[in-house]
Amino acid sequence: MADNDNHPMDEFCGSKFWNANETWWTTDPDFTKCFEKTALVWGPCVFLWAFSVFDFYYLKASLDKNIPWNKLNISKLVLNSALLILSAIDFVFALVKSGDEATASLIHPVDIWGPIIKFATFLLLFIFIPLNRKYGVQTSGTQFLFWFLLVIFAIPQCRTEVRANNERSKILNSDIAEKPDYSWDEYNYVSFMIYFAFSCAMLFLNCFADAMPRETKYKRTNNEIPESSASFLSRVTYTWFDGMAWKGYRQPLEEKDLWDLRPQDSCREIMPIFAYYWNKSVHKNYQTQTPPQPKAQYSNGKVEFENPHGRSTGKKKVTSIMPPIIKSFGGVFLFGALMKFICDVLTFAQPQVLSLIISFVEDYADEEVERQPEWKGIFYSALLFISAAAQTFILGQYFHRMFVVGLRIRTALINAIYRKALVISNATRKESTVGEIVNLMAVDAQRFMDLTTYLNMIWSAPLQIALAMYFLWLQLGPSVLAGLAVMIILIPVNGVIANRIKVYQIRQMKYKDERVKLMNEVLGGIKVLKLYAWEPSFENQVLQIRDKEIETLKATAYLNAGTSFLWSCAPFLVSCNDFSK
Repeated sequence: MADNDNHPMDEFCGSKFWNANETWWTTDPDFTKCFEKTALVWGPCVFLWAFSVFDFYYLKASLDKNIPWNKLNISKLVLNSALLILSAIDFVFALVKSGDEATASLIHPVDIWGPIIKFATFLLLFIFIPLNRKYGVQTSGTQFLFWFLLVIFAIPQCRTEVRANNERSKILNSDIAEKPDYSWDEYNYVSFMIYFAFSCAMLFLNCFADAMPRETKYKRTNNEIPESSASFLSRVTYTWFDGMAWKGYRQPLEEKDLWDLRPQDSCREIMPIFAYYWNKSVHKNYQTQTPPQPKAQYSNGKVEFENPHGRSTGKKKVTSIMPPIIKSFGGVFLFGALMKFICDVLTFAQPQVLSLIISFVEDYADEEVERQPEWKGIFYSALLFISAAAQTFILGQYFHRMFVVGLRIRTALINAIYRKALVISNATRKESTVGEIVNLMAVDAQRFMDLTTYLNMIWSAPLQIALAMYFLWLQLGPSVLAGLAVMIILIPVNGVIANRIKVYQIRQMKYKDERVKLMNEVLGGIKVLKLYAWEPSFENQVLQIRDKEIETLKATAYLNAGTSFLWSCAPFLVSCNDFSK
């Protein structure tokens, strides 16, 4: 290779950083030693340092304290200490070898800086172990993923080291008179095997959650939800829910079988955060409303005052509920949006991998074409499985977090409405009945929860359409525009249907408010009702309103069915227009 094609890392490692002929265009793929010592080791380290901010946040937000010392965290501490000592020995041994004239040529900057980076990373993990114990953090997703990536990325280097050791053994066991000095290579082999074994052990230990904390903000119960003390791996795979699933399989579930709500999702934790931002928003709104100054004018021998007390005569500015909701729950929602983005990307990555598998099979079917190595077919199949599994895991976590965010918003809104109902003025109380307030807490707050789950479709749907059009354009060319035209035509049709559904929903809520208001009057004056035998008259009024509700709900159901039918037919119509050209 020409000098101008050299990678900047070549001099740093003393060997090639990347060689496509050795990694991809070969029947026996392998990474270069430089790539294994740098990218495959430093990648997980960068991941840990980048996402350790989440661990610090969980330490600050933890409701528990003081996890007792046990076999699990002591084992983590011992293994982490051993990795620290091993990294320090690697650094010192590399310095000693670089000072020796006989072996100085074997030492490169990567042999010096590699142990330093690993030592700093293991030191950060070592610090997290007592901090997690002190602040009651039983598991860490960042640390589990770090050890998982470290072990997975170390497998290629393990294969390389084992092969190199076998080759050295053959040379040393041969009849060569002058046998080379492999002391530095032998040390690297032993050091890496110890490092790889300890890393696997740390990964195994991080699959489990730590012991229960001694100090908790809220008293623990016997019916506590297992998710609170589950490990990261258990939360990702939802194995903590297996007990409830098996119990429901064996016998019908009862109310006593249900777990208690997580403390983080309880009203005691959610409402103070929401109330802080809500009161701040209300206070800011009142500050921006400056009441007009009183004015006086003289006419007909009299002095008349306009607005003598300086009160605002205009309509008060209504404080929006959205800014407090965004500030209170926006962080978790944005993290869920990121997971949705990754899931959408993986959705379109799978067809690309599938196309690679098809091209691989076609090469074997055509005898005139040079066949690809078999390991590529295995690699494509494994990549397809990994991408599908990752999408499933991420999609499950996305919906879980969106449901939790919706639940928290619903809890905050119900609590805020209930608090306001307790201190509402008499003048305002005449404008709203008890039934309307109950509707706000029972129906409107639930709408926020239902909306949260699919709110990301505002940006996710256009992204999916754009990616689908792009990949179809690569395969079909201008024929894609026919399918795009069908989707564009369906947009205004669904817009009209959505507007009609909105009108019917408003009408249905109006009828519901009338019915609840009438029922409150009936129940409040039941004695008079019975005295004058007005039951049939009021019954007819309630039934008339109920009939109007049923008609509205029926019309809404028909429109929803039409929308579902259109979107179910959309892929078929798009495919017909695309492939018929």
